Amino acid sequence: MTPKALINAFRINNKGKGVALSGDEFTTSFPEVDDGEFIWVHLDWMEPGVASWLTEQAGLEASIVETLATRGTRPSVLFYDHGYSMNLRGVNLNRESDPADMISVRIWCSDKLVITLRNQHMRAFDDIRASIAENAAPGGSDAFVLTLAERLVFRIDAEIRNLEENLDDLEDQIEDVPETRTLPLRMKTADMRHRLSRLRRHISPQRDAMAKFVEQKPAWSDKIHKRRARTLTDRVTRLVEELDSLRERTQIANDSLMAVETERMNRTMYWLTVIAGLFLPISFVTGLLGVNVGGIPAANNSWGFWGVSILLAALVGLEVWLFKKMRLI
Repeated sequence: MTPKALINAFRINNKGKGVALSGDEFTTSFPEVDDGEFIWVHLDWMEPGVASWLTEQAGLEASIVETLATRGTRPSVLFYDHGYSMNLRGVNLNRESDPADMISVRIWCSDKLVITLRNQHMRAFDDIRASIAENAAPGGSDAFVLTLAERLVFRIDAEIRNLEENLDDLEDQIEDVPETRTLPLRMKTADMRHRLSRLRRHISPQRDAMAKFVEQKPAWSDKIHKRRARTLTDRVTRLVEELDSLRERTQIANDSLMAVETERMNRTMYWLTVIAGLFLPISFVTGLLGVNVGGIPAANNSWGFWGVSILLAALVGLEVWLFKKMRLI
């Protein structure tokens, strides 16, 4: 395993105090852990040698390592005799990144060991490191996993709140949008709907994983942790419901914009039809008089042009009167 693969490592006791560990202490074996302590190892799973380190040094089974260090994982939780693995997702808040491109967080947890893996920087781990610096770290492995999951959900919640505010602004703009300015709003609506769909694609299985975590975990170090996990599951379930609600609102917003565009198109086609109706008789008369055959009336009279013009003007006046009578204009 390369030095870059190890992001940080701490020995944490049940009082919330953490002591940093160097990479040299994991070269051949894990440091010894006393009662009331556990080790947190944080790795970048994109670095070479991580999978072999998990197998050889951490002593994890090949199936567990495959779950922790492979691409394309979805949120899930798997239980084993000596611990459990969990895959979660968190919003991507890195610079020039889309929050909907959620980052995968992989966790292995046992009584004395917590291993976390990620491939991009995540602020949830910054929160935990800050709590360690303040001697307020989670006091056990279960508490650590729950704290991490809560920090992930906190930022997912904040991102959904941000999308909701943007949708509120978009709906306000739709109420006063000119008929000729609907396309930019439609593009914004489509982009927002796409982002919501991508968020839900990851958060929905995360809800299922948390529900499984609550119901099927064999044992808890403290009953409080189970209540925390159930509360967290309820929060994730609420987020999924809010995403569904926001998607429905974006669809309604898009339908409103489509209605505006359809109304404008129908009105344009209506007036084109009215204009065509006005000019159809005139075109017929002028086309008939323009036939290049003998016998055209008044072809050789000086008043012929003016007579035809007066006739056409009278015909237009009659058509306008008829259209008004029929309430077509």
